[in-house]
Amino acid sequence: CILFAQGEFMGGLNPWDRLAYDNIWPRYQPDPVTGITPTFFSLVALFYPSVTGILAGSNRSAVLAKPSQSIPLGTIAAILFTTLIYIFVVWIFGLTISNVTLKDDKFVVATIAYPCDEVVKIGVITSCIGAALQCLAGSPRLLAAIAMDDAIPFLRFVRPKDATVEPKKAIWVTWLIASVPTLAGNLDHITPIVTMSYLLMYAGINLSCFLLGFLKSPGFRPTFRYFHWSISLIGCVWCLGLAIIISWTMALATIVLVIILYVYNKKQKSEKDWGDVGDSIRYNVVTNTLRELTGTTTEHFHAKNWRPQLLTFVDTDDCGNPTNLHVLSLASQLKLGRGINMVVSIMQRDRLSPANDQVQPSNAVMLGMDFTGGKIVSTDPMHTSSSGTGGGCFDQFEIVELVRHSKVLLQRHMQRENMDGFAEVAATSHSLSEAVWSAVIHTGLGPLSPNTVMLSLPRDWSAMGERRSADYISTVRGIMNMDKALLLFRGNETYPSSNDVIHDGRIDVWWVIHDGGLLLLLPHVLSKNNVWGRYGAKIRIFAVITSATEDPRTLHEAVTDHLARVRIDASVTVVDLSMTTIADDMREENNFVEGMGGCCGVPGSDSARGNVNNNHNKTVGEVFSNYVCEATYSTVLGDEEMNIRNAGRESVQAITARSIMDHVIKGEQGALTGNDGEQARRLRTAAAFNRLLQQHSWRSNLVVTNMPLIRPDKPTGDFFDYVDTMFDGINNLLLVRGSGNEVITTYA
Repeated sequence: CILFAQGEFMGGLNPWDRLAYDNIWPRYQPDPVTGITPTFFSLVALFYPSVTGILAGSNRSAVLAKPSQSIPLGTIAAILFTTLIYIFVVWIFGLTISNVTLKDDKFVVATIAYPCDEVVKIGVITSCIGAALQCLAGSPRLLAAIAMDDAIPFLRFVRPKDATVEPKKAIWVTWLIASVPTLAGNLDHITPIVTMSYLLMYAGINLSCFLLGFLKSPGFRPTFRYFHWSISLIGCVWCLGLAIIISWTMALATIVLVIILYVYNKKQKSEKDWGDVGDSIRYNVVTNTLRELTGTTTEHFHAKNWRPQLLTFVDTDDCGNPTNLHVLSLASQLKLGRGINMVVSIMQRDRLSPANDQVQPSNAVMLGMDFTGGKIVSTDPMHTSSSGTGGGCFDQFEIVELVRHSKVLLQRHMQRENMDGFAEVAATSHSLSEAVWSAVIHTGLGPLSPNTVMLSLPRDWSAMGERRSADYISTVRGIMNMDKALLLFRGNETYPSSNDVIHDGRIDVWWVIHDGGLLLLLPHVLSKNNVWGRYGAKIRIFAVITSATEDPRTLHEAVTDHLARVRIDASVTVVDLSMTTIADDMREENNFVEGMGGCCGVPGSDSARGNVNNNHNKTVGEVFSNYVCEATYSTVLGDEEMNIRNAGRESVQAITARSIMDHVIKGEQGALTGNDGEQARRLRTAAAFNRLLQQHSWRSNLVVTNMPLIRPDKPTGDFFDYVDTMFDGINNLLLVRGSGNEVITTYA
């Protein structure tokens, strides 16, 4: 071209084909073959594949002596050298040959070649073969590396037996991929697709480098001293912008293909030997969020933002097998509360006798979350001792293996229940109650600590023995003293797992004590789960009248209006237990709010409603009845309401616990005095409540109600007798005790 410009060699051109500065400005014309008028960016798409060999060194990194030095130096030198050549060739031809000649003669380089055009033709063939060999040397190795990393599982068939073996299958696949598109007959149709693939690949590389550099990941240590994450960000934006400008449809299609490959790879859930920048992003977001929440706890959440962060204890047998798995099903179905699920198992072991080196397993009790504290020992083999006197558990290898076995089984059951969360199993040779309390205190981190604890409710407490039943009651009382919401669940084989679907499901809520609205929120969350919500499980609220001064109609209207304002879909039925001691059996006496204000207190005023802390300990009637007066109501009820009220009063007078009925039959009713007489009255209340349950909720899939009060000055068996009498014949029962905070709000 230089000889042609000086007029010393014409080649196959004529003198009038030499025209200086004829290509300074663009003059796009339709292609004579395709009829398509090119644009600047369409020409960039055609030219771009010629500058995409910058990763050739990286593809051959396995055979380089010093990749960290050779790749940056060789890549930058190659980019500079080829850029100078491209600029020189383009400018020398553009400044010398006329615009018409360049458009008519597509092989003008060979036309003016010196001494003959065969020199250029042979050079083109040689360079094509060289480029093809380069692709066949680098691309198959890249394809084989992807297959060996199992990044795209359907490419496993090209995986070589060893990294040092030539990837023959990958070579044939590469040849096929490169050869088939050439059958189109026009490379102009192929180059835009290749360009998009390269641009998105470079955008992905730049994005990864930007994220790792910006997040300051310790594992990302670039040796190039001039690296800065801002350069990678500019490169990523530049590549994406260029792809969209060239062809937004082709760019969108390529992005969709990349997303499909990403989702496919994620669903395989295969373990990778290399890190994921997504993990670094999630970790950085979590740590920054926790720093901002430093000094806060779950109590700082407004009722609008409250969600059940559940710590679930699951029973095990002596072999570490999880039992009473219905609590896992319930915990999994509460996940739409958008809280964190933590599952804890605490295996209680008898203290080892110095004369006996064998491990003597006692009845294992509960399952648990990741914690270390008090007298609990972690499943981490590095923590092999428990505090306190009397020796630990993890100094025995058999116990370590048993705990690991139990944890694996627990995680499998969680997966079977489609339950997301954290699980751990620990062992203690000391008191169960202290172990559970320590778990409740030390589980979680700051505001991510559990605010709700769920235990399984024993079905046959007499089989537990006096010591274990007393320890259970002590555990429950300790959790309540920590201001945690408490759930006691008793289920059987009729309770649905997370893989079942309930048809015509019913969740009955027997609402006695207001308790911050937790009794309303939990059934609502359950009803949104696919198990209950696919066919529209119904929530039925049974508002319990506990005083003859409460107006049933007013209570029905107030509760219905309250449900509408808190946006919970449920039917309301008012039942009358005013002739029983149900209110006293459900709430703390010393926390009862007095001073309703004269004869009547109007809801909405401070005297009637009290503050948030007072409301939770009031009965539903005290919170929602428009008037609470000394005079007994004598209202005209509907047939259904009248039947319910009469059933309640009849049950108080005629239905008693079996043991009390025996006393009546024997004529010993008058001998029941003191504690026995008080327990007899409580059991008559429980029997009356049970009759209403049998009448209205015997077909319900789940019954939810307030947890009866555990009185510290009463025998342990009193609580279990009361619960067994009250819920006799009920398959699935959830007892709820709130923390004293409002968990539901009328705010949108």
